[in-house]
Amino acid sequence: MTTDVMTFAILAVAMLLFAIAWNLYVQWRTQRRRLDELEREVADAISRHIELLSAVATVLVTNGSIALAAVMMLAACTKEGDTIYEWDPDEPKASTAPLVTVIYGQDALGDRSYNDLIYQGVEEAAAKYGLRTMQLSPTSYEEGRGYLQSMFQTVSQTLNDSVRRLFIVCAAGYDDYIRQNSHLFDSNPNADLLYLETPEPLAAGGSTLYLPYYGAMYEAGAILPVINDLATLIVSNPEDQTVVGAAKGFTDGFQTDYYRVEYEDMYMTWEKNLKTLYLAEHTGQGYNIADSTALKVLNECEGTIIPICGGSGYTMMYLCDVTFSNSYVGIDVEKTSYWCHMSILKHIDRAVGLCIGQWLSPEGMPKHQVLGLKEGYTGVTLNLQDFYLEQYNKYIPETLRQQIHEDAVRKEAAYEKK
Repeated sequence: MTTDVMTFAILAVAMLLFAIAWNLYVQWRTQRRRLDELEREVADAISRHIELLSAVATVLVTNGSIALAAVMMLAACTKEGDTIYEWDPDEPKASTAPLVTVIYGQDALGDRSYNDLIYQGVEEAAAKYGLRTMQLSPTSYEEGRGYLQSMFQTVSQTLNDSVRRLFIVCAAGYDDYIRQNSHLFDSNPNADLLYLETPEPLAAGGSTLYLPYYGAMYEAGAILPVINDLATLIVSNPEDQTVVGAAKGFTDGFQTDYYRVEYEDMYMTWEKNLKTLYLAEHTGQGYNIADSTALKVLNECEGTIIPICGGSGYTMMYLCDVTFSNSYVGIDVEKTSYWCHMSILKHIDRAVGLCIGQWLSPEGMPKHQVLGLKEGYTGVTLNLQDFYLEQYNKYIPETLRQQIHEDAVRKEAAYEKK
């Protein structure tokens, strides 16, 4: 065997060993992440059920059922025979500080994006204003509706209670139930409802908040062809208005001809191609898929991915980072990965903090608020280097950047009026 052949054979074996090692590493990272998620889910489940029983106990105490409340709390807080809480009749009365209760969608917390931002915004507001909080992330929408039933029961049973309560609901999957029962808040002066995110105000009691994503998505879609003229939108489902509006905005921006009109050279005459994939069919679905499903979806994608699908999107972005399969657009929070050239931000944490401050004010929360690109609650940040930064500066000078932004603000207003 000649020296050249031996060298080639050694290199081939080395490359094979590297490929095997890398594959094992990716599998280990994926499994490690899943184990971490399972541990967090178990801890969250324990916390949720203790918190829920605490809330029920509070209602019972309010209605005079102190003994029954104590029994429930004692039963709820024991593990393997070891009592970790024991009711003391001499304990001081429960705090009368205002209480903010948040009810999320199915397995929503832990998505490292939209829902975690809500959690952060609520806790920051609580620290600022001296509030109590209870944040509930059910493992199913059936469990979540059970939380909602307890919430509305509390509103009905605490008419004479001086404790102020704000209930925040964060998922479109509860829309019908919320709209059928929000009238109960009209009769309780100390209880308020904030429903996120819906473009439609409630007919009866309660306030609504909507952060339209159309404008920021339009702006990002108009910029992306400079980076990659081949892209795939991954959308949770075709029924939730927030994600539908976001997908529409990105599509409209991507299909504009800003560069062809002003800059006719061979790079920008390439034909743009945008593909759309849906993860589920109905409202509230598609926001939390398994890693194995996410990998299958990524195999169907072309070019840069834009995952408008909550926790599922975080999973896909993570897999892009560890498998080098696709570049992506970060959603809701800023990403600085090498594979992420752009992030589309939604400052829902700031918006929720604003609403809580309004709730505590003498004027109270407005019936309906819309906070989008014009108001600074959504936006686009870039993470461009080398070739991509050069292309961006070449094809999108400052005057065109300003034009795209102004167009995005104007088009968002027009879209929301429809």
